[in-house]
Amino acid sequence: MKPNTSLIIIDSNFILLPFQFKIDYLNEIRLTLEGELRFIIFKQILDELEAKRRRESKSTKFIRLLDSGLLYLERKKKNYEIIFLEEIKDRDESTDEFLLKKSLELKDEGYNTFLATNDSELRKKARLTGLGSIFLRQKKFLSIERV
Repeated sequence: MKPNTSLIIIDSNFILLPFQFKIDYLNEIRLTLEGELRFIIFKQILDELEAKRRRESKSTKFIRLLDSGLLYLERKKKNYEIIFLEEIKDRDESTDEFLLKKSLELKDEGYNTFLATNDSELRKKARLTGLGSIFLRQKKFLSIERV
């Protein structure tokens, strides 16, 4: 690992951003953070989004945002290091707990670790555990909170 490598853990709500708010979040993060960047998406997040797709099968807006967000990631793979990890949460933990645990494990390995989420409770927990976060402010600006 290089000392100036930042890992950005993507939460489910970030995947919907490109078309929901017209934000090219990968590029915005690239322009803001220095050094090598790796974007990480856990299978748990994709599973959560697919479960929501099934629950909200009549919500064409959600399905359109999800499909567009996944297409955005697919198209950006050639310009950004996007890593899909097959890990999922334990039966007795929430997705938020899983994301915090995985983010802390990566931070303990020496990476600059950021949790990209618009969930204010998850951001608060990240801050309390010493993790940086990236979130959308005023529906148009990405904000990076370092600890």
